[in-house]
Amino acid sequence: MGKRTNTNKGMRFAACLLVLSLAGTGCGAGGQVQSKEGENGTEAVQGSQNPPKSGTLDTYYFFEEDGIALSSGKHFMYSDWEPVEFDVICMDPTCSHLTEGCSARSLSREGELANDFCLICGERLIILHAIQEYQSETLSEEGAETLVTESSLVYSTEVYEADLDGSNRRKKASFPGAIDTPAMGHGAVLADGKLYFGGSPRQRDRYESDMSGGMAHGQSWTSHALYCLDLEEYTVEAFAVTEDAEGSGYMYQFYEYEGMIYAVISNYGNGVDCAIWYRIDPAAGGCEEIFRFDSNGDRGVPRFNGVIGNTVYYVYENSNKTLYARDIAAGAGEREIMTVDGEDRQVIAFILDGKILFQTDRSYEGEDRMTAYAVLDKDGNLLDTIRYDEYIVFGDVIGDKILYYATFSDCDRWWAYKEDLADLPEKGVGIGYFNGAVHDSLSD
Repeated sequence: MGKRTNTNKGMRFAACLLVLSLAGTGCGAGGQVQSKEGENGTEAVQGSQNPPKSGTLDTYYFFEEDGIALSSGKHFMYSDWEPVEFDVICMDPTCSHLTEGCSARSLSREGELANDFCLICGERLIILHAIQEYQSETLSEEGAETLVTESSLVYSTEVYEADLDGSNRRKKASFPGAIDTPAMGHGAVLADGKLYFGGSPRQRDRYESDMSGGMAHGQSWTSHALYCLDLEEYTVEAFAVTEDAEGSGYMYQFYEYEGMIYAVISNYGNGVDCAIWYRIDPAAGGCEEIFRFDSNGDRGVPRFNGVIGNTVYYVYENSNKTLYARDIAAGAGEREIMTVDGEDRQVIAFILDGKILFQTDRSYEGEDRMTAYAVLDKDGNLLDTIRYDEYIVFGDVIGDKILYYATFSDCDRWWAYKEDLADLPEKGVGIGYFNGAVHDSLSD
């Protein structure tokens, strides 16, 4: 992919930090971190023999071992890993790709929910089409002094199978509920032929107003669930189904470590501060709640940061100066792993191959930009250090590749082989924009 001139680096950097904060900085299983003191043994995890994830959805990109599918909201696109060059999947050389008959067009149309996304499964293109229906009713009786109205957004999903160029689409399944948004970091995980994602079957709002024009009051509720879609049988299983949780603005994020799927439902602000973390074993099935948090005073609610063995790592929303750890066991206590200094610093850490890459220094200004990471064992003991002559933040792992961000470089997103961890600026391959939808330059 050719180099691009960055004309708005400050805004892109701010957006990058915001989305990384929302998405967390944890990643999937595997890795090739080498330490000076040899391998760091970790506690065995039930399900650790499960295969690692084979795909992950992140801000419109669906990263898979063999290539990258992309959903812009209007078109489906695809690229090999090297070189990274996104093209619409339509194979008709005479097609403008701007008409509904184009095989690369998403199913969403103008004014509809644009949450469609696609992935490659064998020789099939799988399309998930999200549908939103608006419902409204008046609850107060005629002549009442207070007008009470209630509206709902009801979500559902249709699943289509198509040829690799998007043609010959066949509807294979439909079910209540839909993905929250493909724009979210860590929006879904594909593991062992099953797709894991989360969202809401229904969001409900009630509004009360005084007919005289005085009092006005509104309240919101969200029903949510975690979904497992089997891409062979096209069956769907829903986990952690919750009816009418208080508030709106919930986020649903998915991670994979050592063959286990970790699902995070969280809400920051919107009058609700909470987080619920789940663990799913793809082979054994079932979903267990491992932690539940409400706002912890000035520190706020924890943000998920990754897993080693049976230990979960996290930072607090409002005081993100320290990386904490807590074992997945009844009554386990919280412990500190490492703290950063400086008013403008916050914890940036990444789990790779059972070790922690903890950012200890950075500069993102001009020719002096750099990043330093300490390599820690699961208890925070120093094993090694890595220094880059770029500002680098890690994103995820897929197969033998590390996904990362190099802010203020030629492009935002990059990948490199895990074996080249120490040489990312020299060995990295540019993917492109932070937001995958920007790759789609076609307009109607």
